[in-house]
Amino acid sequence: MSRSAPGSSDASSSPFVLVTAALGRLDAYSFWVVPTPPKAAGDLIVVGSTGAFVVQVSSLGGRLRYARGSASVDGVAIKGLRQLKRSAKRTTSTLSEGSVYVEAEPIVCLTEAIAGAATTINGVCILHLRDLVPHISGRPRVLEQGRAQRGARALGMHLAGDRSRHFTVG
Repeated sequence: MSRSAPGSSDASSSPFVLVTAALGRLDAYSFWVVPTPPKAAGDLIVVGSTGAFVVQVSSLGGRLRYARGSASVDGVAIKGLRQLKRSAKRTTSTLSEGSVYVEAEPIVCLTEAIAGAATTINGVCILHLRDLVPHISGRPRVLEQGRAQRGARALGMHLAGDRSRHFTVG
């Protein structure tokens, strides 16, 4: 997924911006959105009271289909699932180094595909943008606010002063 430059003409409708805007609806005192490290799979990491999530944004258009342990949108395979799963494992490891013991869940967020309910394929959750926030916020609480904040710090988020609680685009 390529991220649009903040000043580009299509920045307001880019899939990455749509996902960050959706994640902005999460409770700012319980969830923190952090960009993934430069060479890691995925686009964003969400750490909050319901756990940790590595989110990859996909702008494939068409109908989502599942077959024999793989997913495709109008015949185009959703790529990078294995790398996304590895990135989630590295995120889990980084969090545990910061004394935050929670397993990061890899998620592919489809912004334009026609998709039904969230489904897990080979350990990666695939869902539509409309289901992303309910999927993250609707889970049982597994971390206290302070632990989630510590996790965001372990992933590189600077919370001193808390001027901006979330990573933003533009």
